[in-house]
Amino acid sequence: MSESLQQQLQQAMSEFTKQQESLIRARDEVAAMSVTMRSKDRAVEVTVGAQGEPTALRFLNNKHQTMSGQALALSVLEVMTLAREEIARQVTGRFEEVSGMGLGVAGSNLNDLNLDRLLEPLEGEGLLAGMRLGAEEPGESGSAKQQ
Repeated sequence: MSESLQQQLQQAMSEFTKQQESLIRARDEVAAMSVTMRSKDRAVEVTVGAQGEPTALRFLNNKHQTMSGQALALSVLEVMTLAREEIARQVTGRFEEVSGMGLGVAGSNLNDLNLDRLLEPLEGEGLLAGMRLGAEEPGESGSAKQQ
């Protein structure tokens, strides 16, 4: 392997490690997120966690006592939907700030997000072979930098 290719690989690994650390910080921040929303009729308040799971449900000002069961159910479902949409927007936004991959992870279970797996393609001959092929192709930025 040429020294230039080795330097490029080391720089790529360093940049990737920084990106992975940013993703880990973002994942930890997202795991601690929650959103509290009120229904339009201001009768119900719901708090959801980062996965959209309800963590609190409050009936405000005893308004629920004068509501029909159907109206109360609609109010709860409405505010639950709004809260889940808002937390999804915040989670997506946070991951997009870091990497542009927010849409790919926002709907997933964040506990199952294995950031270490992101390094797997960089190990072994697969990357090196790909980099050699890329360096041999005319017009590639990697080959233009080699001297």
